[in-house]
Amino acid sequence: MAATVLGDMMKSKGQLFLTAGFLLSSVSAGLATETSLEDVAGTGTAAEAVQVALENAGDEPIQIIVSRKDQRLKVYRGQEVIATSRVSTGKAGHSTPTGIFSILEKKRQHFSNIYDSAPMPYMQRLTWSGVALHESNSVPGYPASHGCVRLPRGFASELFSMTERGAHVIIANREAEPQLIESATLFQPENIELASKLSELSLGPVEPVKGHGKLELLSDKPSEDPLAAKLSMRLNLLDQVRQSKAPIRVFITRQPRGNLVREVQVMLNSLGFDAGEPDGLAGKATYTAVRAFIEARKGSIEANAEPLKAVIDKDLLAALYHAAGKGDVPTGHIYVRSNFKPLFDAPIMIKNPSQPLGVHLLTATHSSSEAGKLNWLSVNLTDRYNETMQSSLGLEQDQELGGLVASADVLDRIEIPEEVRAQIDLLVNSGSSITISDRGFSHETTPVGTDFIVLTKPDLPSSRPVKQASAAENPKVVKPKKLARNDKPAVVEEKPARKGLFSLLMNRGSSLTEVKTR
Repeated sequence: MAATVLGDMMKSKGQLFLTAGFLLSSVSAGLATETSLEDVAGTGTAAEAVQVALENAGDEPIQIIVSRKDQRLKVYRGQEVIATSRVSTGKAGHSTPTGIFSILEKKRQHFSNIYDSAPMPYMQRLTWSGVALHESNSVPGYPASHGCVRLPRGFASELFSMTERGAHVIIANREAEPQLIESATLFQPENIELASKLSELSLGPVEPVKGHGKLELLSDKPSEDPLAAKLSMRLNLLDQVRQSKAPIRVFITRQPRGNLVREVQVMLNSLGFDAGEPDGLAGKATYTAVRAFIEARKGSIEANAEPLKAVIDKDLLAALYHAAGKGDVPTGHIYVRSNFKPLFDAPIMIKNPSQPLGVHLLTATHSSSEAGKLNWLSVNLTDRYNETMQSSLGLEQDQELGGLVASADVLDRIEIPEEVRAQIDLLVNSGSSITISDRGFSHETTPVGTDFIVLTKPDLPSSRPVKQASAAENPKVVKPKKLARNDKPAVVEEKPARKGLFSLLMNRGSSLTEVKTR
């Protein structure tokens, strides 16, 4: 029904919009050699060095990669390093977080609102909580900052001139570099009939139109159809983003299973069993709807094969998905942003969900060999999960692999619905990116004002037991009690220190310690 209404409503405008394709020119990526901007003596100014590097690099998007281990920063255009510098990341107690960021704000003159208005020239903000790239007079080449990435004078200003808001910055525990990757899962610009695909897309629960019956929705008043209105709004929004030519940001992660009850309520309502407002609370209306669904299911092949009880669990949710014709319960989710704002999100399938996804940043660049096609570059990061995290995410991580997962293997496990892919294919262009992570995006990702920020934990805490000092090495100090003039010194008994079997055998009977007060 919605497809018919939408087709009538947008016949003229839709044809113009939907037949518009991407006019992507083929840009040759010139060879660029590594250029250090720290030592430019005899080669002109740093600005001249940057200009030469930029001219040699083509117009591929810039990526900045910082290695905490090496205290080095590299600037990439495509796979070519066009500038390098030493840096100083956070010292002990103020470590610089590792993960995937993007430049949110740029200021030539900035003063810290955390550390006594300390000057931070050529500041390029990575998080709203205070992590940034900036110039400093002290860049010793080892961790020395309070969490920011310090840059040498001269280099900071030139890097500032090279970047734009939205440029990706990767902070890794080790050296990392972009690698060319090919996969059918990666998006490509495509001429598509978007309306026919979107008409099958669920855009959320449809609210009944007040004062109109079902027959009224089939009349010549398509604006009163909530689904048609939502589709129209979606098409207009996508058209605005496409016209802006801004690169989009895609994020793929595991399907959040935060509230099973709410998911069941939404599915029951969509099937016509009134579970009330989807609030995540299992009340009388919800259980009445559950029992009604089970009763309606009786006698079916599915009910005979997998009988259900009136219990809200994963089996019930799976049965609801099958009854709605949606297949299996989604194991993944995809989010799309543009210009630091959300566009849309949708459930997807991730095969073998017990296997880790790892952390990956994939960036699109113009193909130098085929017009209208994008090449994709992948940077793979280390991320390790302790036992609690593995249990929470429902995965098993092989620690011997060092927290790395091959990007190509992960892409082979991702299945994206056709209508979702159609929307992304419409918008994708050079500079667009895909971020993949098991953890989901971090709390640093604000509703508006950031790209998807992912934090990693490349190393697990040491599992070795902490050596306990003996009483002689670390004697316990007991505050003496204040005595009256005629009182005798008191004897204070301390709880014995925990000792090994060998110590107990050698020092039997030494569990009491006398401490005399003076």
